[in-house]
Amino acid sequence: KDLIKIIIEWINDELVEERIIIQDIEEDLYDGQILQKLIEKLTGERLSVPEVTQSEEGQKNKLRIVLGVANRILGLQRGQARWSVESVHTKNIVSILHLLVALARHFRA
Repeated sequence: KDLIKIIIEWINDELVEERIIIQDIEEDLYDGQILQKLIEKLTGERLSVPEVTQSEEGQKNKLRIVLGVANRILGLQRGQARWSVESVHTKNIVSILHLLVALARHFRA
């Protein structure tokens, strides 16, 4: 529980200029939208992904791109990540936390 609170505070601090506030990691991050904003903020790079997408397929495509960028930043090879498009999209909290903790550690938040 504490880890989740710390992670949420970190994301909210990072995204304060975007006027984004998250309250629920699974619900707020599964579609890739906020992950995209977070990675853009941390890296200073714009990701070329569709802005908002409602369809499940669109969300998964966006996640695939965003997670691909995250894995590249973190220096992970295919199959090394402890998260996947499926696990994030199905709101697997353990998987999402692994990803967020890895990003937080990498950027020494």
